[in-house]
Amino acid sequence: MLILANVDWSSNKKLINLLKNIFGLGYHRANLICSSLGVDPNIKLKDLKKEDIQSINSIIDLKYKFVIDMDLKKNVYDNIQLLKNIKSYKGVRHTYKLPVNGQRTHTNAKTQRWK
Repeated sequence: MLILANVDWSSNKKLINLLKNIFGLGYHRANLICSSLGVDPNIKLKDLKKEDIQSINSIIDLKYKFVIDMDLKKNVYDNIQLLKNIKSYKGVRHTYKLPVNGQRTHTNAKTQRWK
C-alpha cells in the first residue's frame, strides 16, 4: 500500500479522482500528471503498474514542483497570519470570522461566522 499526500492508493477508484482528492491538485493538474505519465485518466488504480504509481510522486515533486497537501495548507495559514499581524482590512475580517472578500453580511454571513 502506497500513501501519498494522505490518500490511500490501495482503493479501486479512477486515477483522476484519486489525484483530485489531494489538496492542491484539481482537475487540470490531475490531467496534466496523467498525460505526462502517458496513461488514461479514467484508468482504475488496480490496472496501473507499481512503477507508474511510484512515478506520480516524482512527477509532482520534481517535474512540476506543485505545492500540495500540508505544505500548501501551511502557506495559506502563514499568509492569513501575516494579514492579521499587519492589521490589514482582510486580516481584521479573518480575526472576527467575517466574510473577507466583500460578500454581503446582512443575510449571508451566518455560515462564515459560526464555523
